[in-house]
Amino acid sequence: MTEEPGWNQPQQGSPNPADGQRQPPPGWGQPQAPPPPGWGQPQAPPPPGWGQQQPPPGWGQPQAPPPPGWGQQQPPPGWGQPQAPPGWGQQQPGGGGQWGPQVQAEKPGIIPLRPLAVGEILDGAFTAVRQNPGATIGLTVAATTVVQIVSTILTAIGQRSSSGTEIFFGLVGTGLELVVRIALAGALSIVVSEATLGSRMNSGEVLQRIRPRLGGLIGLSIAVTLLTILGIIGLLVGAVFVAVALALSTPAYVLEGGTIGTAMRRSWALVRGAWWRTFGILLLTGIIALVLGIVLGVVLGVIRNSSSMTDPYSGDLTALGLFVNAVLSIVGNTVTTPIIAGVVALVYIDRRIRLEGLDVTLAQTARDRAAASPRYE
Repeated sequence: MTEEPGWNQPQQGSPNPADGQRQPPPGWGQPQAPPPPGWGQPQAPPPPGWGQQQPPPGWGQPQAPPPPGWGQQQPPPGWGQPQAPPGWGQQQPGGGGQWGPQVQAEKPGIIPLRPLAVGEILDGAFTAVRQNPGATIGLTVAATTVVQIVSTILTAIGQRSSSGTEIFFGLVGTGLELVVRIALAGALSIVVSEATLGSRMNSGEVLQRIRPRLGGLIGLSIAVTLLTILGIIGLLVGAVFVAVALALSTPAYVLEGGTIGTAMRRSWALVRGAWWRTFGILLLTGIIALVLGIVLGVVLGVIRNSSSMTDPYSGDLTALGLFVNAVLSIVGNTVTTPIIAGVVALVYIDRRIRLEGLDVTLAQTARDRAAASPRYE
């Protein structure tokens, strides 16, 4: 992929990036200055009577008798209709008013660069997967395959051990799967950030970009998982609150840099004031993933009922049953994980657009890329 100006420039005060590694566009690595007062808010309403026809002097007072022939003359065209003052309905300088037409937002990639609606976030996530199948589906298949191999081994060992050991190994497998899902959300946020600017990536480029942050990303995923589990143990509502409040920590860690604690505080700050909206979007995405999982679960249930999949005496899965179970789990994760990761990354971008005016930085970066890209006549 061709390097574009402004994308791989080192941030001030940070070490130079390794050769060949694309760095986030200007503005990813630090919070944006808040937009000027009144940005994106309706302008003050016009003064009383503005845009309404004012009566002539003396209106409503007794008039002298009309001259002969009065009432036979035709009024001039437009008489009796309110006339708009000059410039009415045109965009006013200073942006953002409600009295003029809305300016069409730039859309260099999968989303328009403005605050996003829920449908645009979901559509952008699906579009990112469709445009970057190697970087999204490919990485997900590779990671979930490793997880399922480990989980299958743990399940096979647990079936031949005590019930307590089987439950413990099952919890370990579930926790490992959750950690990998969170880590993939961070890795795939790079794909979504590039797709926002109209660029596409393959799995090799994603691995090259994520390699310097991979260890910390895994540590962050484990921390979020443990805090969520602690919340579940303490109180279910607390677990949901913590999970939503920290949902944006992985894209913040990957795209902005910093430490694990910084990323978690950053997610908390971005979600503050929009917790219910973030929860609703993630819940809707979870329902979509659940429906897809139910469809695959029905298939899995039909296959499991086959006599060759379970031991007729113990009821445990046979070697063939374990293999089929792992394959179906890989397929299910491959379908749902990229979509969830894309939604999380786009919610993160949307929050930064709303709070920090990130759309201005992204639009300028997209224009710089377009100007620097070669044109073929």
